[in-house]
Amino acid sequence: MSGQGIGTRRWSNLVSETQFAADLVLTGIRRVSSLPMDGNIVGEISYDQTFPLHVGLHTYTSGLERLCKLALACHGFLETGTFVPVRGYSHRITELLDALQELDLSAFSKGTGEYLSRPSDEYEPELNDWLQRYASGAGRYELLDSLSSGAEALPTWEAWAEFCSRGEVSDDVRRYIDMHYATGYVLREVATSHDLESVASGHLEEFDHPFSERSAAVALAMYRRARWAASILDAVSYYTHQELPILGEALVELRQTTNNFFAYVIAKLSDPEVVEEELLAHRENFVSPSEDDEFDEWQADGEELLHAETGDVASVSRP
Repeated sequence: MSGQGIGTRRWSNLVSETQFAADLVLTGIRRVSSLPMDGNIVGEISYDQTFPLHVGLHTYTSGLERLCKLALACHGFLETGTFVPVRGYSHRITELLDALQELDLSAFSKGTGEYLSRPSDEYEPELNDWLQRYASGAGRYELLDSLSSGAEALPTWEAWAEFCSRGEVSDDVRRYIDMHYATGYVLREVATSHDLESVASGHLEEFDHPFSERSAAVALAMYRRARWAASILDAVSYYTHQELPILGEALVELRQTTNNFFAYVIAKLSDPEVVEEELLAHRENFVSPSEDDEFDEWQADGEELLHAETGDVASVSRP
């Protein structure tokens, strides 16, 4: 990590906390992106598919809270020479986001950089309020509290289903979801054809929970909120006279376009163009007659990224 003074224990702690916050956010977004939603799903899926929402929200809200507090603390340090206390905000995410909006970034060299404006979308203001409800306890302990209260309704899940009915992902993100699905299909096919099912099974588990377009749309709205906090933290720690570490180096994954974030970080596509080319080549050259009809059926269902009729190859901007 760049920056003079990084050898001190305090700077090391600052970098570690930043990495911790970023990893929590990424873990949460990945988890909720796989929730099986179609916009009208309440009561139709089993409990073992709903509890991951709580896992994802727990990690995401913890990470977002930490990112916001880091940005506020570092901004205060640059103004006063002392890290301002931030624990008083507790888990009140809406207040933390409001406090970020009030920060004056004009004195920083990256103060006019990308993603420094508060994100606004079709989920406002309910999404922020819902995240705070979860973070501050009412949602976080909803399942546990229901044991003694006897409550059958789960407001957290019901709200998630409502959010999933509002937005849509871009055509690019939809393509990346198809690529991720196709990748899992192909890897399983290769493993089966070479009698490597047991060897590969543990490594292919992530493909057992394909991404949902509607869940991904909400997850990416959550990403944009975290990206805002991460971008502010990057701006206030970029080559400062107070020798803060350049924290943006620990936040690269949280400072890119929505489409690229989903492609590279969530769907884990090393290069979407190359991945699609390799999948096309596999489709043409891999000999597996017993699987061929199933692959064709998958294509016909619209789950594919292989545009056989037009020969189109998907493109993606580089980060």
